[in-house]
Amino acid sequence: MLGAGNSGTVILLPGGTRVQKIVSFWRGDDFVIKEQCKSLRNEIAAYKHLPQDHHRFAKFLGSSDNGKDRVTIDLEYLPNNTLHEYLRGYTVREFLDTKRRDDEETRADKERRMSRRHDSIPLLQRACWALEAVDGISALHALNVLHCDIKPENMGLDAQLNVRIFDFAGSSVCGSEPMSMESTRYHKPRNPRDYYGVDTECFALGSSIYHIVTGVRPYDKVPDEEVEHLYARQEFPDLYGEALKDEPLKGSTGNTAPDTIGTSPVTGMLLFADAIRKCWYGEFATSAEILEALKSEVVRTFNEEDLRYISEKSGIELEKEATGGPAANHSDDQ
Repeated sequence: MLGAGNSGTVILLPGGTRVQKIVSFWRGDDFVIKEQCKSLRNEIAAYKHLPQDHHRFAKFLGSSDNGKDRVTIDLEYLPNNTLHEYLRGYTVREFLDTKRRDDEETRADKERRMSRRHDSIPLLQRACWALEAVDGISALHALNVLHCDIKPENMGLDAQLNVRIFDFAGSSVCGSEPMSMESTRYHKPRNPRDYYGVDTECFALGSSIYHIVTGVRPYDKVPDEEVEHLYARQEFPDLYGEALKDEPLKGSTGNTAPDTIGTSPVTGMLLFADAIRKCWYGEFATSAEILEALKSEVVRTFNEEDLRYISEKSGIELEKEATGGPAANHSDDQ
């Protein structure tokens, strides 16, 4: 088993090239099984609506439905786990090893594992992931699909470490009612709570970009209920100099210096800080606007060699601005 959620369980099929999402029968709850079947059927409809072989979405390989309680979805296997787990330092093998799970891993071991991965991911890779994630959601919106549960846990990494959006079980297709809602740290405060739209998706993208750049969720160590109250008061994590000090990661060397990974060498602030803030405060009308804002900051932040790498890896064209591109001849050494 690779994972389990509200909409079903994901297993790796023999051959190791595809996964199958199935109903979690062992939960033994007729209501849960019925709801999972509805979610899986909704996800099948979403995949059939999306273009096949789109480079930003997990590849849909087929489905089955007996019209009762047997619904399955076959997808390509993404060997580098979810973006969330990759940022935490898990390989797929480690993730599947129950001895590595959070409930059995000591805090010291967890900090060493997260620090190794955290320190090893350069800023230009984080920029790539942020661009790809927003580009994928923008492509969804252009196809009249709202994901309704945007977060790095629903973004897989393929063999080349490129982002693939998946888990459309709760999505809204061409105006249909969604069947899920964002997790607390990606959920825009609103009334009624079940309202959804491009603005709620943009909020979730802001939290996702923060997660990608810092390696941790917004208010990662704060209880969900308190996060809800903070968000309702529009009190969001700091982005302008102290952001990463809330979640310092101590490596095996014992270095306790403030963590600067994720900080722009040009501004001294968190990379994409302004775009994240605008997402949280509802200042973007579309996800396409977010993508343009990210592209603009990438061009101002990285040198020509890094820009070529980011553009080639992400498949997103990056053009120098009229003012001359990067503010300095910065080489991404983080």
